[in-house]
Amino acid sequence: MNKTISKVIDDLVKHIKNEESLDDFNKPKKYNYDRMEWVKKNLKKTDNLYEIGLENLRVLVYQLGLFQRHILTDEEGVEIKQIITEK
Repeated sequence: MNKTISKVIDDLVKHIKNEESLDDFNKPKKYNYDRMEWVKKNLKKTDNLYEIGLENLRVLVYQLGLFQRHILTDEEGVEIKQIITEK
């Protein structure tokens, strides 16, 4: 595995372990939002983009575990239930 990718995975695991005390899986609605849309609206110029990226990955992993999908929304904020793919 590429060293750069391996480092990201190691950092993600550390990030998840650091966040464990804040996790509340009894309230999965906490993770039922479009993470990428939220980041686009709330990102500040002073934010550490690598740390934001690790948090994005953490939330996406949790969404897969809790809902078996990522939460994606359209321009109106309505969840996209089906992804159209090329054939």
